[in-house]
Amino acid sequence: MIASIMMVTYNRLELTKQTLDCLLENTQYPFNLCIVDNGSSDGTVNWFLNQTGKILSDKTNNCQNISFKNNKENKGIAIGRNQGLVLANHLNDDWLVTMDNDVWVPKGWLTESIEILKSNRQFGAIGVNMEGRPYTLIEVNGKKFQEKPQGNLGTACMVFNRSLHKLLGYFNHEDYKLYAHEDADFGMRVRVVGLKLGYIEKMGRHIGEGENDQGEYREFKNEWGKRNLPAFHKNAGEYMRKQRSHYISFEDDS
Repeated sequence: MIASIMMVTYNRLELTKQTLDCLLENTQYPFNLCIVDNGSSDGTVNWFLNQTGKILSDKTNNCQNISFKNNKENKGIAIGRNQGLVLANHLNDDWLVTMDNDVWVPKGWLTESIEILKSNRQFGAIGVNMEGRPYTLIEVNGKKFQEKPQGNLGTACMVFNRSLHKLLGYFNHEDYKLYAHEDADFGMRVRVVGLKLGYIEKMGRHIGEGENDQGEYREFKNEWGKRNLPAFHKNAGEYMRKQRSHYISFEDDS
């Protein structure tokens, strides 16, 4: 079996390089890499295209294939995630992974996530905890991991089976536009269908925080977070009351 790792990029090339180095070094499970660039202007696209041959010819990593989609403009994170799912659907891999381009993941993270999900079918998704604080460790069916009793995992690094994608469809791109709360919306739908969420035992971290998360970029995130919060609260209530379908479709018209 192979996993499809779907990464959306938008500028911040130096952080993307660090994330990719970590991914290649610390991922022992075989994977296909699906990259969606949201109109970067810093050379991200050309850098990835130049790196593809090097990555695939290097037998020290577990990357089997690289798919790439280049958006001419920033279509937003939700559409980018969905375009990554479209790329992954062509590969039909059993395991699907969302990943930000500014994260560090611990060694063996993907193998551990998949093993937890295979042993505990009541969990819809397992991620790597980037929140900066751990949750209570539980041990179920011989697997020790963090259970998150409320809220979402975020899509910085989240692993789930194709069966969940078939059940929930895509990320809510119409209500959340460029940024924020599409991950919370997805997590709410996971819980509405009766599944749980958790993290592997080892922590990860966002390398794009601190000095890399200031100025115009931070203002952009804050603005969209506030703008989308009312829509999320409305949608969450409707999901819980069964007034809104937990399945969301998507057609890539780009």
